[in-house]
Amino acid sequence: MSGVHNIDLQSNKNSNVSVAEKLYQFERAGPIRPTTDVSELMRSRRVSGGLYCVVPGDVLEFRMPAILRVVTPEMIDSLGQIEPYICRVTSSGTIPIPIVGSIMVAGRSIDQVEAMIASAYHPKYVNMPPAVVGKVVSYREARISILGAVNEPGSYLCHSDEMTLVNLIMKAKGIVNDGAAVIRICRAGDANGNNTVVLPVKGLNIPFADVALNEGDIVEVEQLNPQVFTVIGLVNKSGVFSYPPGVRYNLMQALAFAGGVNKIAAPRYARVYRQCADGSVISASFRLKGTSPEDAANLVIKPGDIVAVEQTFSTQARLLFAQIFRVTTGLNAFATYRLDTSFEDATSRSND
Repeated sequence: MSGVHNIDLQSNKNSNVSVAEKLYQFERAGPIRPTTDVSELMRSRRVSGGLYCVVPGDVLEFRMPAILRVVTPEMIDSLGQIEPYICRVTSSGTIPIPIVGSIMVAGRSIDQVEAMIASAYHPKYVNMPPAVVGKVVSYREARISILGAVNEPGSYLCHSDEMTLVNLIMKAKGIVNDGAAVIRICRAGDANGNNTVVLPVKGLNIPFADVALNEGDIVEVEQLNPQVFTVIGLVNKSGVFSYPPGVRYNLMQALAFAGGVNKIAAPRYARVYRQCADGSVISASFRLKGTSPEDAANLVIKPGDIVAVEQTFSTQARLLFAQIFRVTTGLNAFATYRLDTSFEDATSRSND
């Protein structure tokens, strides 16, 4: 990783520095202020292109033969002049099509709607499929609020093709310079809690994907505080957690704040990122089980630390295996499976 100095506490190959010295070097560092990876944020941005799906309230325009718009089917014998036909998607998700009647278009792409219209006319009313070309001429607008660590928090009116987390952050002029690592989305009408999204952070191997938003959602970007620590990755509840003065948490306790690690992925290592006095970032991975000095139970977490339980080849294999098992169990109840994890130690260290 660019800009991050990694310490391998599990290996002394080709090194004259002992594990104890490496651990001392790591323990001297801290705290860290993560920087949002804006380039990764933009690469993850959802774009409509040909993938946009129509929603109620959109205004659509279709260019199709004018002869299709006459009131009697008997008059339709051939294709004539091309004319635009404009209609609004109703609250029930349908649009009226001359002669044919209403067709359901909500949740479908423009390409799919074009094909549906052509199929509705051919072969029932015309001898050959008509040429139908459509586009969205006016998107439905919805209001979404964003609070916290953005440059211009507030309530924004978004077109239906802009209803994503990244687009909303861009409307709010981006993340503040002090940074942020976690976003909470309070869904409209959802009283059960928030959805948590982890922002991409420079130097961390944590995947990020843009999130679709709905009208009335409230997005809260949590501002970083030096007296907190962050837990992200393969845990049950990523987040930023308070670090009260006079308290000391070890790595296992920090993971407990995040609800523990994902039991299906069963990661065996966690990486901790912290900042050195010269501003550089240092990281080290720690075993989640064991009693040696470089194990999780013996590492004291510092305010500002980022604990990342990152994906490895082994954890990805376990998650995939669990999905396959759920699918195949219904097909073959007597099948037995075994996952070979003997390569995990080597894989985890190589990723360090």
